[in-house]
Amino acid sequence: MDDVDARLLIDLLLDRRRVDRDLGQHYLHDETALYSAIEMCAEVNQPLGPDSRVLEIGPGPGSLTLHLLSTGATVIGIEIEEEAINHLNRNFTQEIESGRLELIEGDALNVKWPDVTHIVANIPYQISSPLIDRIRNQPGASSVTCVVLLLQQEFAHRLGMHGGPDSVGPLGLNTALDWEVNLGPVVPPHCFVPSPRVHSQLACLVPRKEALPANLNHRLHRLIVKHVFAQRRRKVRSMLRSNPKRISRIPGWYRERWSNAIDSVLETTEIDVDSRPDLLSPEDWIHLTMEIEAFEPD
Repeated sequence: MDDVDARLLIDLLLDRRRVDRDLGQHYLHDETALYSAIEMCAEVNQPLGPDSRVLEIGPGPGSLTLHLLSTGATVIGIEIEEEAINHLNRNFTQEIESGRLELIEGDALNVKWPDVTHIVANIPYQISSPLIDRIRNQPGASSVTCVVLLLQQEFAHRLGMHGGPDSVGPLGLNTALDWEVNLGPVVPPHCFVPSPRVHSQLACLVPRKEALPANLNHRLHRLIVKHVFAQRRRKVRSMLRSNPKRISRIPGWYRERWSNAIDSVLETTEIDVDSRPDLLSPEDWIHLTMEIEAFEPD
């Protein structure tokens, strides 16, 4: 496919049908941005090559697919749109016949994912949050060494918590339990067809290097963070004194145990619970969760 480029693949698909804005379709044609997505894997010492199996979510016209295949990797694309599937079959016949490109038709949030080493994708903005949840909760996630996603810039800042206190919240704190997030180049609207109204940014996720405490209750951590950040301008102490919604859904927890645990923890903790929640570090939230979890009712 030496005579094919990203823009041609997009034009070939658009010759057959219009962009479906309900699916959040913005096709990336900028060669620099496409190469940057691949380079980010190499920057974290997880380069793509013949031994790589890459999951691409929503390949669409195949502009990113083309660049992924150029590394020698095997690519598995999950595509929800039938016409895009037909387009990929027409334009990547040799790669499909050789087994270097596999296509799965369906919704990436619902279909079973294959075992892969990398996830690289330009995803619709509206599925960013549920897709991050899917990546975090994927049964085979331990085999994934690198994830590179092109996201709306504001979402990328919240994912990596790189935009100051206002970017700190449940999304980044929960992701930080399992992944380290690095932000890459900003991609302006003119790099897409059609142009979105906002800037995008590449984000790279690699498995967290520092091991978490073995007894950390992930579900309790998520509930505490969500509860306290529901009113992020209030002090952590004030929010902890109110009972979280659905506390009874955490095994072993109920309203009275929560109240007694908070009374105990607030007297002994060295964490600054009189600050706003966005001023605590990810490690503070882990330690706070463990202190609350350690409380045993009489």
